[in-house]
Amino acid sequence: MTPPLLALEHPRELFHDLQVEPEEARSILRPQKDDRYGFGFALSPYRGCEHGCRYCYVRDYPQALPGEKGKPVDRALWGTWAVPKLNAPELLWNQRHRLHGQTVFLASATDPYQPLEREFRLTRACLEVLLKCPTTRVLVHTRSPLVLQDLELLKAFGPRVRVGFSIPTDDDTVRQVVEPRSPPIPSRWAAMERLAKAGIEVNLAVAPLMPVHNPGAFARRAKDSGASGAWVGGLRLLKDDPFYDVLARNDWLFILDGDYVAQVAGVLQATFPRSRRREAKETRVVPPCRPLVAAHRSLFESM
Repeated sequence: MTPPLLALEHPRELFHDLQVEPEEARSILRPQKDDRYGFGFALSPYRGCEHGCRYCYVRDYPQALPGEKGKPVDRALWGTWAVPKLNAPELLWNQRHRLHGQTVFLASATDPYQPLEREFRLTRACLEVLLKCPTTRVLVHTRSPLVLQDLELLKAFGPRVRVGFSIPTDDDTVRQVVEPRSPPIPSRWAAMERLAKAGIEVNLAVAPLMPVHNPGAFARRAKDSGASGAWVGGLRLLKDDPFYDVLARNDWLFILDGDYVAQVAGVLQATFPRSRRREAKETRVVPPCRPLVAAHRSLFESM
């Protein structure tokens, strides 16, 4: 049965100062190639992201709001607009024949559990389609406890699903500066713990790495929260990136030092040592330019 096309039934007032412009997308699966890990697909049910992380590399992607094609959105406005792809589940259903034996990454250019998901449920609808694709593996990447609203659905995937939780710092005051509209760090640890206790494999994504004051305690917290593995990625600044000034004002330029990245990664690797066994706990050090989906896919190597 083809999933129905979703309709916009929510008043704009629900979204406060966020500009929401729903659209019907032309495509939903973006091929993802990686020399080491092969092919897969990235799936983003939304364009734009309400979290508006100040370092996000997607700020520099060519973007346009519906009705303004050819007029790029100023990257300084990142986080103030979002575009739900209302027909995402329908497009995915029609393309499901392409997903045999493939990995689908949710999502490479947006957070699939940004606050809008509470209203539109596009991520959930896409997961319901993917559940009907028995040979397809799913990687969910988020920084939001809102993922818990789909806890039972994720459990239904069994070993075909893993969730990566983005926690780039151990200090919520840092988060308030670099990710002011994203969920607090303590709520992310709690969500990871609930997912792990429900039997869902969860991995820690320390990317992009921000200031971590106590790497040892950070790693122990990850393990205590049920993480099965971790990977670290350095920050990739855009050309003439104003985020550089944010780092400078707060004396955080040290996060751009490769030695700092290696130090934090080394502590995590000691907590999550690599193994050749299928159930190995793994740590990856991801260069700043390496796509998120490739790093996540590496955690499926043992399957």
